[in-house]
Amino acid sequence: MIVPLFLDTNDCRHFSKDARRAIGEVCADAEPEIRSLLVDLPENIELACQTGPFVIPETGEMGAAIAPNRIGWTVDDRLPEGVATIVRTQLRFTLFHELHHLVRGWVMYGGAAPNSFIDGVVSEGLATVFERDFGGREAPWGEYPEDVEDWVAELLELPVSAPYNQWMFQHPDGRRWIGYRAGTYIADQAILASGYSATDLVHVATDEILMMSGIRLDKPNNAIHSTSA
Repeated sequence: MIVPLFLDTNDCRHFSKDARRAIGEVCADAEPEIRSLLVDLPENIELACQTGPFVIPETGEMGAAIAPNRIGWTVDDRLPEGVATIVRTQLRFTLFHELHHLVRGWVMYGGAAPNSFIDGVVSEGLATVFERDFGGREAPWGEYPEDVEDWVAELLELPVSAPYNQWMFQHPDGRRWIGYRAGTYIADQAILASGYSATDLVHVATDEILMMSGIRLDKPNNAIHSTSA
């Protein structure tokens, strides 16, 4: 069961009764569908809801996989459409994305440490494809450019300590969602080659996803290289 938690106040200043009701309804409606696809979801999941400005401008909200049984959801309560409307238009899609992370183990706390920066790229790509193919969200962070293979080559060269926000959200050169978009490309190539879905690949290791997608792994110095770049 997905249990919403409201982290702001108990007087409904940030989440009105309507918004709280909408969150509960969206969770109740989406959960059975997602569980039918991701059968290894934990039985009890907390959805920690808060308001704040750090959201995706295009959607007015943003999710995060916090721990193996907790996801976070931030919504900008300053936007004119209001929190309840954002809940009803966006939360379902975000649940698809973040719950895929829980099953894969791509969480901030309590999961396995990444072996390479590309672990996050692949995990975000698979979750983006999952929310697209099964949730129905056509997200801009899932649209990759014609030169996406060059982006993949850049990401493959990064150390695990590379600045996450810069490569996943907003790069100083103006590009957005480099890791997400390249990861979506990698996931799409792996799915095309294997015939599997983002659901089938949820537990498949990063290096196997890369090989499915046509990327060759050379590890004499723990390096990873792309055959297509």
